[in-house]
Amino acid sequence: MSKRLVAKHLSDREYEIFLKVHSKHSRIMGLEERKNYTLSHVVKVEWNLKERCLNVYYKNGEWFHYCPNGE
Repeated sequence: MSKRLVAKHLSDREYEIFLKVHSKHSRIMGLEERKNYTLSHVVKVEWNLKERCLNVYYKNGEWFHYCPNGE
């Protein structure tokens, strides 16, 4: 599996969660809003051990929890 540079450090499972939840997240946004949250706008992804989810940071300073259950 070829991983995006900002997510190279994630395990395959974590990366799958990232892609799955990012896709779900994108589908609920309007077209204009979605432009700011493409995969190319992700600047950092880290596993949050305490909350057992991914923290995903975007160029615009926003960040979101991406959880294994899809939320």
